[in-house]
Amino acid sequence: MSKPKAVLKFFSASLILTVWCQGRLLAAHGGTEEAHRKGVQAEAGTWSSGESSRTASDSPAAMAGMIREMREQINIQRKQLEKLQSALAQQQAELDRVLRTIEAKSAPPQASADAPAASGSDIRAEQNDASREFELIKGELEAIATSAAETNQRLTKLESETAAYQKSNDGKIRQIGNFNFSGDIRTRYEPFFQEGAPDRHRERIRVRLNMLGRVSDEISGGLTLATGSLDNPISTNRTLTGFFNRKSFAVDKAYITYRPKYAKFLKLEAGKFAYPWYRTPLTFDSDLNPEGFAETLSFDIKSPVLKNITFVGFQLPINEASGGHDSFVLGGQIQTHLRISPKARLALYGAGININRADSIAVALGGDLRPSLPNSNTLRMNRNGAVVGYATKFVYLDAIMRFELDTHPRFPTAILFNFVNNTRGSRERSGYWAEVTFGNQSEVKDVQFGYSFIRIEKDAVIGAWNESSMRSATNVRSHRLNFSYLFKSNVTGQFTAWIGKLANPLDNTSLVPSGVRAACTGAAVSGCRDPYLKRLQFDLIYKF
Repeated sequence: MSKPKAVLKFFSASLILTVWCQGRLLAAHGGTEEAHRKGVQAEAGTWSSGESSRTASDSPAAMAGMIREMREQINIQRKQLEKLQSALAQQQAELDRVLRTIEAKSAPPQASADAPAASGSDIRAEQNDASREFELIKGELEAIATSAAETNQRLTKLESETAAYQKSNDGKIRQIGNFNFSGDIRTRYEPFFQEGAPDRHRERIRVRLNMLGRVSDEISGGLTLATGSLDNPISTNRTLTGFFNRKSFAVDKAYITYRPKYAKFLKLEAGKFAYPWYRTPLTFDSDLNPEGFAETLSFDIKSPVLKNITFVGFQLPINEASGGHDSFVLGGQIQTHLRISPKARLALYGAGININRADSIAVALGGDLRPSLPNSNTLRMNRNGAVVGYATKFVYLDAIMRFELDTHPRFPTAILFNFVNNTRGSRERSGYWAEVTFGNQSEVKDVQFGYSFIRIEKDAVIGAWNESSMRSATNVRSHRLNFSYLFKSNVTGQFTAWIGKLANPLDNTSLVPSGVRAACTGAAVSGCRDPYLKRLQFDLIYKF
């Protein structure tokens, strides 16, 4: 065999050996990946069959590690493929150089006529062999590239299957049968500082567990268990005290909801449920859940400005008397949602709430009803000094405006104003709540902060039901500063400062701190004052 042909055979054999080894590596990787994919499917089948020998979080973690290993193998093989392509190009250049040398030497002396013919035939044979070997190598290289692309596709599919499997596992963890579970745990450190009163420091905890079940597409129900005192409807907190006694855990919500298919605009609720109407803590605390019946009619409007109009009605029994008249709440609200511009939205709410026979609430204070804050409403007494009711009746005219502006993706702005008037009150019957908020709490590292100003006159609302963290339920002027930070999707840090005082301390001298109360009870009361109470709340909230 001639030297050029030997060189060509050597290069070709080297290239074929390299390509064959690369193909074996990719084939082995493909088998590993296929086995892993089957393992994922088998594991999903194991979960669905009900085996509980391993936790739901183990499989996604293992698959994530295997995917990382597969990515590393793909990167290594991609680099090897690039080197192989470079070697092929170099060997092609060397082959061309050898062929040019052979062609240059293929012209023999004139004396031998048969020799040139034989030499040219050998050269053409070598060229044909080299061409065939080159095409074979090129085909194998293209097959390897195709195999690598298919492997990448299988890897992408495997990642999608893994994500879907993990999402399915999360859903199965939260769902048992027709029930979905969720809840939250909040820990709080809460100091109090006020002139004339001793400083106070307390630690509190709140736990809530929600269960939501769906009987059909039309009927669903819910149950919420929460901590809190059984005689305090406006707080689910429990103070860490009581010599390590257990904390009470009771029914906070229990309701059934009906949404008929033939009237999707209609929702009916019965039981103890979340507020069906929109309100602020000016009138009702966020921890209070009313009970009774509620009806909602909601209509989406295809209009450039008016987007939705909703009507809400509710009937809420508050005291059933076996030998007398029952007490109850009747109310309704109209809600409108408007789009002012692509970045601005406005919502308007108007409600009328009639609290029938509210005197039973006043009589229950200190007995069956012990709200977080002492009474600050005007009470009516009998000759013996016993409470027989309120000095006024209570019918709320409640108006709320909320304006939202997309000033920044992470820092939208919300402005809220709430005005309430007790139309049956004789004096001191109005309340105001103004609030501005920046930011949101939708993504990790999101920040939200805001400020609220609250002014509630003495008989504007029933003090047993509204915000429980203020200086006083009514007859109060208060400021609220709040800041929240989302550490994780389910962990929030929050700080709230309530700074307030009695608006007219002479109307509630019993609430003035004992250290400065003397100025409010003597003959000269011009120096009567209520120092600002500074109530700070440091919260850590975990949701599940």
